[in-house]
Amino acid sequence: MRLKTGLACGALALSVLTACGGGSEGGSSSAADDKLVFAATFAHATLDPDLMPLRHMQLYGAPAYDSLLFLDGKEQVQPMLATEWKAGEDEKGPFLDLTLREGLTFDDGTPFTAATVSANIKRSQELPGSTNASVLVGVTVEETDASHVRFRNPAGVGALPRTLASIAGMMISDKAIADKVDLTEAEAGIGAFNIKSVQPNRVVYEANKEYWDKDAAAVKTLEITYLADDAKLNAVRSGEVDVTVLPQKLSKTAEEAGYKIERSSGAENYTFSVNTAMKPFDNAKVREAAAIALDRDGICEGVLGGACVTNGQVFGAGTKAFDQDLGLKNFPYDIERAKQLIEEAGAKGSKVEILTVAGNSVFEQLATVFQAQLKEIGLDAKVLPVAPPDLVSRFGIEKDVAIAFGAVGNAIDPSEALARYLLPGGLYNPGGYVMPEIVELAAAGLKEPDQAKRADIYRELSGKLPVDGLLIPMATPITSYVIAEHVKGWQTPWAPSFPTFRGVSG
Repeated sequence: MRLKTGLACGALALSVLTACGGGSEGGSSSAADDKLVFAATFAHATLDPDLMPLRHMQLYGAPAYDSLLFLDGKEQVQPMLATEWKAGEDEKGPFLDLTLREGLTFDDGTPFTAATVSANIKRSQELPGSTNASVLVGVTVEETDASHVRFRNPAGVGALPRTLASIAGMMISDKAIADKVDLTEAEAGIGAFNIKSVQPNRVVYEANKEYWDKDAAAVKTLEITYLADDAKLNAVRSGEVDVTVLPQKLSKTAEEAGYKIERSSGAENYTFSVNTAMKPFDNAKVREAAAIALDRDGICEGVLGGACVTNGQVFGAGTKAFDQDLGLKNFPYDIERAKQLIEEAGAKGSKVEILTVAGNSVFEQLATVFQAQLKEIGLDAKVLPVAPPDLVSRFGIEKDVAIAFGAVGNAIDPSEALARYLLPGGLYNPGGYVMPEIVELAAAGLKEPDQAKRADIYRELSGKLPVDGLLIPMATPITSYVIAEHVKGWQTPWAPSFPTFRGVSG
């Protein structure tokens, strides 16, 4: 079996392992090589779990680093390095107790214990540039004994099970942490695979023969390689890639070539974030006008080829936090009322800049459509494609641009997306806009330890987004997974940013 993998992230992220070959256009047989190749849309930036700039890049860390817990394809928290967990509250406040898997050691001989957990949380919180620090604010760890730890957070521990099933829960060797080992292109974890080689656009992993779950690595070699969409399609057709994600228009070609296609909506929600402190969007009438000028149904069909679910909420249509019955009730398309609101606000002719990610054709196209609709209601809008760091800097830090286009939902717990996009102090809330109902429900979601009840809270919150607020939701993209026919064991992930390669073979 031959496996090649590439990975797709951002607007289209992917999760799948498959054996290579396949398709009606031929390609070499994958049965001999025992290799799985996955083709991605983003290259890795680093393999250090605490320094990954995008949550999508969790896919590169997951083969080599087990997390304390695991979130399965149905959004259910499952055991991993921790076998049991239980929430409670005492005189010191809320806590989450974890029982750790015993008898495990890292490749450097360091035993996995409660001390490992303490060292990892401290590193995540204190390492300069840590991208996990924000989701672990207020968290402390108490070592009950070698195989038991107690997490605390005064704000509540409701988010911790899912958070510890993400990059923030990946465990690094105590020794590697103490020795300050550079993990940019190396690994020091407990995982089903070990890193074999690292190239600018490719990471190759080999099965870990000492791994505690003997069924997790179903192939000897796993490869995650970065390819542009057109290159991914060609690689699929030639049999060089086993699993990938493709845009709808290209997935049809792959399907015609004999490949299996699975489609699902996920956690992403294409949105426009507004600087509510910047003219003309400091006026509620202008914010409402922009929100109802967006023809979501027309964009979904005409621009995205129907491969989307129109969305008037905070969270993506494929998640438990999405209210399936709400539709576009809170965000009706009404171009004439939008024009009237712009007139009433005295904002006609106001200049508006829309930032989007350069090089992402879908993002640029959607931002350009929104630009045209803003012009139709009387605003002088312009699209500015920039590199991702520049988008974050200008909109969230310099705060000198009115609108940023992106996607909410690339977070393993809803609380992270809320903190980033909607709550006062969030990076994508440069105007410090306050929505009392959402603030209250967000706090309740952190305090509630029962995951089913948390989903109810976030579902209610998702539908409370005001039409004149700071977030203009548009649509959840439908992800198309292209899978070689010989691949077995793959399951569609709950969100395209968080695939798993455990137990997948060809």
